[in-house]
Amino acid sequence: MTYPLHTLSPSQAAETLEGCFNKIWEENMVGIQILNNDLVVEAVEFQQWDERVLGMMVTPWFINLIILPKEGENWECEKLGTRETFNFPQKECPVMVNEIEGFGFCKTYSLYSPVNDFPNPEAARIAAAIFLRDLLDEKKRVDPTYSEEQIQRYLNKEEMVHREELKKQFSEPADMKKEVNRRDLLRGKLRETTPSA
Repeated sequence: MTYPLHTLSPSQAAETLEGCFNKIWEENMVGIQILNNDLVVEAVEFQQWDERVLGMMVTPWFINLIILPKEGENWECEKLGTRETFNFPQKECPVMVNEIEGFGFCKTYSLYSPVNDFPNPEAARIAAAIFLRDLLDEKKRVDPTYSEEQIQRYLNKEEMVHREELKKQFSEPADMKKEVNRRDLLRGKLRETTPSA
């Protein structure tokens, strides 16, 4: 099914993406060793920014920034895997063209994959929220999933890693394992064990 992605509200995009990735998980990812089965599929802090909808997707195999096209943009014409730099208020961010099965073409930033170090869904949600809030201007953020007080309380617990280590881990993209193709992983498929061209 093809969605006119620029017409989706943040809540509609979040709900649709959760459905797509739950379907990918059930149909394509069962038994894959890189999964963290303590996590679930969740859309985190989807919002409107610069006439586009964007937000964080948490799955048992990645945490990614997802950016939808705005009106007038046709990313279907771009080659999958094409990279460019988005200028966000706090820093530049390299993104790439992806196609999400059952959803359509978007641009993504792979923040963390695999996600085996996360002990529970809350840890993954908060890490995603921290990254997005650090990336965007506070004035343009709407309807946050977590308050600043909640994030601070979690960080003070230091349940997963030291606070400074947490910030370091989620301020820069993590490299994927060499045998996993980023685009195929996002779509719920793994690379065949044949040499790349």
